[in-house]
Amino acid sequence: MTAIVELIAQDGGTLYRAVVMHKDAAAREKHEGFGFHDGWGTTLKQLADLAASL
Repeated sequence: MTAIVELIAQDGGTLYRAVVMHKDAAAREKHEGFGFHDGWGTTLKQLADLAASL
């Protein structure tokens, strides 16, 4: 799996973009089984909470 995470200045805020690439559908399904999809949401919430506390 390869992940590209970008934080891009946009309209006075920040665009968070995460792109994940797998070599094939089987690898994608395997990573889905590990809970990666929910993990991205958790990571984004933690980042938003940190930014709000600054």
